[in-house]
Amino acid sequence: MVNDMDLAVRAAVDGLGVAYTIESLADPFLRSGQLVRVLEDWSPFSDGLFLYYPGHRQVPVALRALIDTLHSARGAAPAKGLLEIPFAAE
Repeated sequence: MVNDMDLAVRAAVDGLGVAYTIESLADPFLRSGQLVRVLEDWSPFSDGLFLYYPGHRQVPVALRALIDTLHSARGAAPAKGLLEIPFAAE
């Protein structure tokens, strides 16, 4: 058990176990055949990140900064499905 997804993928590639990680990290190894999917029927799929917070009035400055950062990073995401944010700035 590790708390670093890159290390988990590396360990799986090295044959040390199974890794539960985001697809963008495993994808190069899946395409090369170094990794194979297991329990695919049990693998959840998400269209992106979701941010839930109470109300739209008086949004704390730190939360507003996070929302703005996620919106600005949205177009620069290199991996499929990464940072797709289904809400609009208000």
